Amino acid sequence: MAVSDETAGRKVDVLIIEDDHDDAYLLTRALKQVSRERGLRLDIRHSVNGLDAMGEVARKDMLNHLPNVVVVDLNMPVMDGGRFLKLLRSEMRLPGLRAVVLTTSTEKPVHDEARANGADMVFAKPSEQKELIVIARQILDFDADVAAV
Repeated sequence: MAVSDETAGRKVDVLIIEDDHDDAYLLTRALKQVSRERGLRLDIRHSVNGLDAMGEVARKDMLNHLPNVVVVDLNMPVMDGGRFLKLLRSEMRLPGLRAVVLTTSTEKPVHDEARANGADMVFAKPSEQKELIVIARQILDFDADVAAV
């Protein structure tokens, strides 16, 4: 995809909430590849559980610098992704913060529950890096669609 004048140089802040460091690394790598293709400036933060992520989001909210999108795993220690999403939407009242779930589950009820908890998009973790790049494109396209509104 060619870099358009609208996206060239645009900064995108992403918070990855993932307890598996390898999965976080692979997603980061895919997002960076797509951001290079699109001419985006990417800032990626990483939290290993929902509780740490809540602190990060609250801090960013106080500074008026929320991430453009959070990518959340569902199965994590301390606070899982489902609880994080519920708190993000109800307690923190941040309905405009884009939330994408990336989970090992392929079960429709799990995906439906994630959406009910506040996820805007839900993906099963792929086994191939090229499939993860397709997801990364959708995540960054999703952010661009929101930014254009």
